[in-house]
Amino acid sequence: MAESVRPSLRALAREMGTSHQLLTFYLSGLEEWQCEQRFQRAKERARKNAEEIRTRAKVENRPMTMRECIEALITPHIFRDIESMKQEAKRGPLHRGQFKILEMLAKQGFPGAQELLDKRSQIGVKKRMRFAEIVKETPRLDGETDRAWIDRIFDACGKYETRIPGVIVIERLEKWSHGLKTESKTEWNNLPAIRSATAKSFRTAEGSLATPLK
Repeated sequence: MAESVRPSLRALAREMGTSHQLLTFYLSGLEEWQCEQRFQRAKERARKNAEEIRTRAKVENRPMTMRECIEALITPHIFRDIESMKQEAKRGPLHRGQFKILEMLAKQGFPGAQELLDKRSQIGVKKRMRFAEIVKETPRLDGETDRAWIDRIFDACGKYETRIPGVIVIERLEKWSHGLKTESKTEWNNLPAIRSATAKSFRTAEGSLATPLK
C-alpha cells in the first residue's frame, strides 16, 4: 500500500481494537521477526535437501559427489553455526573471528549472517587476549592429552586472533593455566618444547626428539 493512502497507526489501532503503543511495539519488531522466519525456512530447506541427497545416493548405491557432500554435510552445519552465534550474541559480545566468518557467509548469501553483522556495534566485539591469558582461560581437563589440550588452546587463539608462539612449552602452559608468574628466558629455553606448527612431538633442550604426543 502506498504510504500516502495508508491509515495512521492510531486509526489502525482503533480499527483493530488495540492501543497505539502496543501496535507500535509489534511493528518495531516486525523486521526482526521476518528475518528470523527467513532464516528458519532456509535452514529447514537445507535440512530437507541434505536428507534427499543422502537418500538418493544410498538408493543409487554410490558415494556422494563433492557438490552433494557440501550440500548434505557442510551447508546444514553452517546454518547450525549461525544459529549458535545468534544465541551467543544474545548473551554477550562475539569474537572478531566470528564476525569474519559472518562476513564470508554474508557474501555467499546465507540468511542470518548479514543481520548479525548489521548489529555488530550493538552486540559488541570481545577484546583481544594475550596467549598467556588464553591458556589461563583454557585449563587442562582431567586426563586430557597434551595434543588435545594444545588443540583447544589453538582453537581459542583463533577466536581471539591471538598470535601463537613459535615454540609451545608444556611446563610453561601448566604454569600459565594456574595463573603463576612466568619463568626467566633461561628457564624457558631449558624446558621441553613442542613446535606449534606441528605440535607432534616433544623436543629436549638439545633439540633431539623425545616421546611423541599421544
